[in-house]
Amino acid sequence: MSKLMHRLEALTAAGVLEDIDLHFARAVAQWGGEDETVILAAVLASHLSVQGHVCVDLERLAGQPLVFDERWIAPELAPWQAALGRHAACGGPGEHNPLILDGQRLYLARHWRNEAFVAQALRARAAEAVAADGDGLNAGLARYFPAAEAADQRRAAERAVRSRLALVSGGPGTGKTTTLTALLALVVENVIPAQAGIQVLAAMDSRLRGNDGGFPRILLAAPTGKAAALMQEAVASAKARLPLAAEVAAAIPDQALTLHRLLGLRPDGGARHHAGHPLPVDLLVVDEASMVDLSLMAKVLAALPAQARLVLLGDQDQLASVEAGAVFADLCQSAEAGGALQAGYGLLRHSFRFGAGGGIGRLAALLQAGDGAGAVAFLKAGADGLSWQSQPAQDALVQEALAGYGAYLAAVKAGAPAMELHRCFAAFRVLAAHRQGPWGIHRLNAALESAQGVSPRQPWYPGRPVIVTGNDYALRLFNGDIGIAAPDPVSGELKVWFEGEQGLRGFLPGRLPGHETAWAMTVHKSQGSEFDRVLLA
Repeated sequence: MSKLMHRLEALTAAGVLEDIDLHFARAVAQWGGEDETVILAAVLASHLSVQGHVCVDLERLAGQPLVFDERWIAPELAPWQAALGRHAACGGPGEHNPLILDGQRLYLARHWRNEAFVAQALRARAAEAVAADGDGLNAGLARYFPAAEAADQRRAAERAVRSRLALVSGGPGTGKTTTLTALLALVVENVIPAQAGIQVLAAMDSRLRGNDGGFPRILLAAPTGKAAALMQEAVASAKARLPLAAEVAAAIPDQALTLHRLLGLRPDGGARHHAGHPLPVDLLVVDEASMVDLSLMAKVLAALPAQARLVLLGDQDQLASVEAGAVFADLCQSAEAGGALQAGYGLLRHSFRFGAGGGIGRLAALLQAGDGAGAVAFLKAGADGLSWQSQPAQDALVQEALAGYGAYLAAVKAGAPAMELHRCFAAFRVLAAHRQGPWGIHRLNAALESAQGVSPRQPWYPGRPVIVTGNDYALRLFNGDIGIAAPDPVSGELKVWFEGEQGLRGFLPGRLPGHETAWAMTVHKSQGSEFDRVLLA
């Protein structure tokens, strides 16, 4: 065994590298020889992919200590690129090699293909504007957004109606779903014949009509079951609030699907809907788009008919998707810089949930500005809606967490049905920035179980909350889904119950894909959850 491979094996055994990193390094060496600079680049490409990056920026890393071992210094840019260019495992754009060198960026081949396809597909949609009657559109915007503080929503809806690709970004409580429902209403009104009492836009591009020449076929989707359920509830609430004509309201769907179910994704990576069998849709809305990774976005775009419109809704400041590729954030940044995406981009800045002068609003502004010192000082000073504890003992934190879960624990003890348990559990959550360490989720979960008298030898017990950490297409359980252990009301067997698009589904614990206890969750995993209260450790 070479010294290089021995060193990589040691890093893998220490948990610094993943097994897949080592296997990929060996495969590249077998493909074209053991050039250390190339092998290191291959390991970086694999390692950074696990961390959520789609490529290695060679220029930024050249001459710097490697991220997985600071004792190892990366080569300078020119010789690094030259070595990669000579190696049989590395090809250029469009070639069929495991590594693709595109200028100063090195990709795993699948990431390069997905990125190139997504860029081309979005660019084509963004380049095609949609005609709209100005007077009719202005009348609809005034009807749905009469308040002065809704200026951002009005602008975002107008841009979306005029664009085949729309991006709507906003933080919590900025009215994303209201904006979405109104813009869908405006699109629908484009294809309704003028009737008394209904202000409509001029008939638009015939390709926006359904196959029968009637309403456009609209589909609502989100990355996870929880996000789809929240989207469905929010759209229903917005439809009830907005002054919609009956025909318009009926044309806006009441159901939201997960992207996995929408596409018909299979365990082998295939899908029921793809370029050869596209979705039957004229307008697709994807909520929580920041959670959609590059690979899934490529599948969505491949299944979308060329004439269909796409609306991506989310928060560009949320943490990126768990898998590789921060697609939504990158698109929003590109739109803000100008160019083709700008025409369909809307940024919502006004929060209707909490005022800019309130505690949470002021803290959020400091954090978004990157003012860490100011945020800590503000927390310590105290404000409405916020409570700061300076490094409490873990026992004190655990007791506060158990008090937060009080209603949930009482419901478990009373034998409440699983739906009620989900409702109670969703009201409060312990969040942590890290997985490991004294304030990481692993130690917090163990401490919370110990405080309840749960034995480490008792993996399953009524009320145990779990979060799925992998995808199981056969069971339709996906990364981030929350389950709660509770007895089956018929058989009495302990099952793990998950909320789904069609109600609760119970599984025997042994059937679950990868999962972990979820009394405490990482901030990353919690995005889009909309808890009433949180304890951030």
